[in-house]
Amino acid sequence: MPVTSSSSKTTAIEEDSSFLIFPPFADPTWAYVGLPALKGYLGQRGISISLRDYNLEGLYFLLAGETMAGWRQRVTARLQSLNGRKKLTLYEQMEYRRLAEALPLCRDYADCLAVMRDPQQFYHKKNYLRARDGFEELFLVMEAVYFPFRFSFNRAAHLVAPWDFKLLDAYIARQGSPFDLFYRQQLAKLGQPRFIGISLTFVSQIPETFYLCRLIKELFPACFVMLGGPCIDQIVGNSDRDTVSRIFDYVDAVGLQEGEKTLEQLLPLLAGESLDRERCIAIPNLMMKGVNPGSFIQGPAVTFDLADAATPDYADLELDRYLAPERLLLYSPTRGCYWNKCSFCSYGFNQSGRHAYREIPVERAVADLQAMAQEFGVKNFYLSSDVLSPAYALALAQRIIDENLDIRWSTDLRIEASYSPERCRLLYQAGLRAVAFGVESGSDRVLRLMNKGIDAGLIRRINRNFHEAGISTSWMTFLSHPGETVHEAGETLALIERQRAMVDQFIAGEFNLTPGSLISCHPEQYGIASVYHTQGDVFRLFPLFNMADSKAQADDHEWLEEKIDSLSRRYHLDHYPWAGSISTHHSFLYLLHDGPRVFAQPWPYPIKKRRSKGGAAPFKLKFSLEECQRREQAFMNSYLSEALQLGKKDGQAPLSFEHFHKALRGR
Repeated sequence: MPVTSSSSKTTAIEEDSSFLIFPPFADPTWAYVGLPALKGYLGQRGISISLRDYNLEGLYFLLAGETMAGWRQRVTARLQSLNGRKKLTLYEQMEYRRLAEALPLCRDYADCLAVMRDPQQFYHKKNYLRARDGFEELFLVMEAVYFPFRFSFNRAAHLVAPWDFKLLDAYIARQGSPFDLFYRQQLAKLGQPRFIGISLTFVSQIPETFYLCRLIKELFPACFVMLGGPCIDQIVGNSDRDTVSRIFDYVDAVGLQEGEKTLEQLLPLLAGESLDRERCIAIPNLMMKGVNPGSFIQGPAVTFDLADAATPDYADLELDRYLAPERLLLYSPTRGCYWNKCSFCSYGFNQSGRHAYREIPVERAVADLQAMAQEFGVKNFYLSSDVLSPAYALALAQRIIDENLDIRWSTDLRIEASYSPERCRLLYQAGLRAVAFGVESGSDRVLRLMNKGIDAGLIRRINRNFHEAGISTSWMTFLSHPGETVHEAGETLALIERQRAMVDQFIAGEFNLTPGSLISCHPEQYGIASVYHTQGDVFRLFPLFNMADSKAQADDHEWLEEKIDSLSRRYHLDHYPWAGSISTHHSFLYLLHDGPRVFAQPWPYPIKKRRSKGGAAPFKLKFSLEECQRREQAFMNSYLSEALQLGKKDGQAPLSFEHFHKALRGR
């Protein structure tokens, strides 16, 4: 399959003047629902806006032959330059090793894209895994070209430091984005845009979002640039006033919470010759810089009534260009969480008191699904909600059956006693084929500590009901919740082991403290002595903590890791967004194609690292790659053990972009 970059296409100037952009890096296997939902709502009210998925189209740019040719030249030239030195600093050794390992991987990856989109090759496990490995190799090449940054479909990060404004400015100043040329090509097609909104949904999109904002302001000084999405809402909610003020060096406005009413009222105002800032004060959920330094204009907080929601409009997106052999659309019939009590949870909007659990009326939701199925030729859906209540899920299923709507869907559900065997069969009849449960723990005491409202017996019973109905079940669990003992962590793994015949996928993650969660707000109730951040974490996204009484030993953690590894080897598990990860497009397609137990056994073709066809270094490497790696690992272990420790003076850990480079000096 030939892959061409946007530079080889005829440049067309857009007629619309308002755009919503989804930036890299995120899952390119499906289109996210947030922007199509906004477009559908605005279109229903006569407001025209165009969508652009730069995450997807940017991937095609990365896969283009001319892109890789340029990277190969850069890798070769830089490696040759470093190889000519008599001595390398530690930082240069880090780069040298990555360059040397990347050079043999510089090849055409169009075959990987072809496999992911081919309806036969995709389901050939050996070919699928080779293509999957190819994309992972592509990211290794990018890591060498754009050192010290690392990339994947859910990561865009510095080697160790979190994103702060010094790091962002350095990234922008050196034109460090892999998409710089792509952005310039795409933005040139927009004519003279009046409004551009960027959806900052995931942490992995932070650098490209701010990069785009700065570039848009450079190219279109008069354009009104706005940020929206769950991640920027969380950043503004957690950060101090100075940090929030710095955000407005990049954008004109931030949309907090949900954006339907915000854009409905803002976009008509932008059609005038000048923006009436006084009227902006009344726009719901809109935040702008005030006249005085450090001041803000902020409209009233408004929770969107889902009775006003419209059918998501995916018409601007080329659905067959996503990395999958079949189309699948996301739809959000509910927002928020009806339980809303878990100790650890503050994902997206679901824990905000301003965002209560809400539902689109069932008859409307089924009509939306019917309309999207017909318009876009889609049979597969992911109901992208934090959770569906049992009453809603069952009513939705019954309505789907009554309307003879032939679809297949998956979603997240909460373990509830109301899911009887008969009701699970009803869900299957309505097309439910996969469900993910937030099981969290196998210990009843820890489940009580989490405020889950369930116990291990209920987990077993409800999971069995879904399994026997033919619905694939995935368990999401994690270890090391504050107060959990090693024995209790072992109970979680033991429960998965005992139920393995009825658990089709699982994940056993590690507890991370989430800003805004009950634990974060009341750490003392969970035995946490201190909660702190690193100096570079100005967005307050990654809180660290110290337990008042830590009894965990290194050998205990090793024992748990061995247990997880032993259990995982009996499955085919993978990381996002590949087949074998939970609630992804690829996993759902494989479940439909090969049945619910496709991942509950090792795949016959293990993932193997293979050397891609490419050029090795045309000269002898002077420095030992093994020694470079050894020195880097030794430095990182030593550095992070100090850089992540709570400082006594400022209440922070010293890790930051600036601190990291200071530690490297002279090494």
